[in-house]
Amino acid sequence: MKYEFDGDKYKQASSQQKTWGKKLISELKLKGNERILDLGCGDGVLTAELAEHVPDGFVLGIDASASMIETAGRDHTGRNVQFELLDINAIDFDSEFDVVFSNATLHWIKDHSRLLSNVFKSLKSGGLVRFQFAAEGNCTNLISVLQEIISEKAYAGYFNEFDWPWYMPAPE
Repeated sequence: MKYEFDGDKYKQASSQQKTWGKKLISELKLKGNERILDLGCGDGVLTAELAEHVPDGFVLGIDASASMIETAGRDHTGRNVQFELLDINAIDFDSEFDVVFSNATLHWIKDHSRLLSNVFKSLKSGGLVRFQFAAEGNCTNLISVLQEIISEKAYAGYFNEFDWPWYMPAPE
């Protein structure tokens, strides 16, 4: 299932996600020539930062939201950074990347077995994966209120086939 986000609104409302992502980037031990795949690049801020850390490398940011890719491509240009409209579920790279990075995105991907298989296939031998995404317990209050409301008799019929759009595993 595809979710469309507004890239310009995301720029204004994503300071926390960017803080988490900058911390992830700071923990990477990059040499400067790596090829990096950024899964769910959003507005491209972190993708562009990754590109700054690999001046002799390359960073590809992908996102399934056309608005996010439009915003990223408009705001972040450079010889070693590129943005592509591509659903994470559709990646089919073969030993192309030294690093696969993702920040605040992979809870939107429900089939993590498939995700991990595709990520492994995309990595060069000895490649590195660095992910941060929501886990069980995230948004606990919001989710419990939503569960309560959609189970009420007045609304339950509208949610017979509702499937939560997230996969949030236990932190373990």
